[in-house]
Amino acid sequence: MKKGALQEKIRLIVQEKGPISAPDVCALLREDREISLNTVQTVLNRLLEQGLLIRTGIRRQYLYQVSDEIVRQHAAHAALDLLSQSDELGLAYFVEAIDKVRPEAIETLERLLQERRAKGNKS
Repeated sequence: MKKGALQEKIRLIVQEKGPISAPDVCALLREDREISLNTVQTVLNRLLEQGLLIRTGIRRQYLYQVSDEIVRQHAAHAALDLLSQSDELGLAYFVEAIDKVRPEAIETLERLLQERRAKGNKS
């Protein structure tokens, strides 16, 4: 596995399944490879130090989840990249990708757009 690949895989597991415990992350990783709980905890601690995850609970019962601020930053960065490189065509492909990966998210997108329009009308 490439350097940083384990860290990214663990971050993605936490993002998808969180809040999640270190043993549960380890169990999911063990579906594909042999890995120790100690290794998983070390990577989780590094992600905490980098501010990519937050931890709740008490010692030996910690739960990990992705920081909302980090998700916001990643989404904003991706949106800026998309729009600066491809404009309307990029938006069309974005909607197409959402529909393929998570069709139910189209309804969420529509709701968010309606909320944004309503907010704009009040200003």
